[in-house]
Amino acid sequence: MRSVKNIWLIAYMFSAGLYGQTYFDHSYYISNLNSFSYLNPDLAMMSQSPTKWRDQQVHFRWNGYMYYNDNISSQISIRNRIFSGYQTEENINNFEQNISSDVLSFNSISRDKYLVNHEIDRLFFQWEKDNWNIRIGRQRVNWGIQNFWNPHDLFNQTNFFDFDYIEKPGTDAIRVQYYPNSNQSIEFALNEDIQGGLYRYNKYKYDFQLLTAKYYNDYCIGFGWAGQLKNIGVKGELSYFKEINQDQHDFVGSISLDYNFKQGIYVSGSCLYKDSSSEVHSFNIYQSETSAKNPMPFTYNFMYHVQFDVYPLVQLGGTLIHDDMFEFVFINPQITFSLRESLDLMVCTQNVWTEVLGKLENNNKILFTRLQWDF
Repeated sequence: MRSVKNIWLIAYMFSAGLYGQTYFDHSYYISNLNSFSYLNPDLAMMSQSPTKWRDQQVHFRWNGYMYYNDNISSQISIRNRIFSGYQTEENINNFEQNISSDVLSFNSISRDKYLVNHEIDRLFFQWEKDNWNIRIGRQRVNWGIQNFWNPHDLFNQTNFFDFDYIEKPGTDAIRVQYYPNSNQSIEFALNEDIQGGLYRYNKYKYDFQLLTAKYYNDYCIGFGWAGQLKNIGVKGELSYFKEINQDQHDFVGSISLDYNFKQGIYVSGSCLYKDSSSEVHSFNIYQSETSAKNPMPFTYNFMYHVQFDVYPLVQLGGTLIHDDMFEFVFINPQITFSLRESLDLMVCTQNVWTEVLGKLENNNKILFTRLQWDF
């Protein structure tokens, strides 16, 4: 906590001495996400849960940008969300407390039927000139290469199942980037828990990166790449974690392939391996803690994704995820309609199968609808 406050204090002192002409800009969107959940009757009886329920989230996101001069700028982004439905009324898995646990998040209204939460997930000052870029504050430090599973994303790992967080989470950090030339970059980022460096370079028409860091109680080194094998995209991230003063070590690696067909069909496949696995079931897959050491719960994880533009205003897609023993299967078909300029409707389902007493059971089904209007 003290480290976070120090980062913001540095940012404030940095901005307080700024003079000259400033320019302000902003953007925002409103979305309405509805979910309809259906639980396996046997599991519902065991957990004393209903077999079906509904939740709703109204989200107003605002992004503000301040440009002080050609070199200095800042950004603040705020998520304002109204929650209602079963998980809010019953406070499932301490929902009310968890949603406001961050130091820059609070609940302004808490009633039996609904909850209003506000969260600042971007708040940083930036200085950039020539080959240098320095950011101080809450930001996204994106060190991952692949689209889905990123063992290199040390600072702000994402949960794949939380698809509605379009911007992805940020972290409180100080980050310095330097670009010696167009083919190289050197980056350092640090906060209270993580201190790391990243070196990117281009060779043989491939992008490579080398990573080293102190990651909580581990030392970490990593290697990643991205390029083309003829017309097939190839990406990979490998990370090795060694616990400080202990014999415990973990290896996490992910490789993906993707291809664009001429008909507008995009397909990709990915495999994630990690040394250790953890137990998971339908109730906690959406709330499971993800990290660079644990992007997914299983030792072997496989993902297949397809996306197709049926018409210019209609897009179909779907994702399949499973472990090596098919004790966990996740299927996520999706369709998106562009109703008008800046107004989109998305409909998708998330379906989870897990092994119960030696048999694969369809435990949980969720239907989502989301209407989003960008301004």
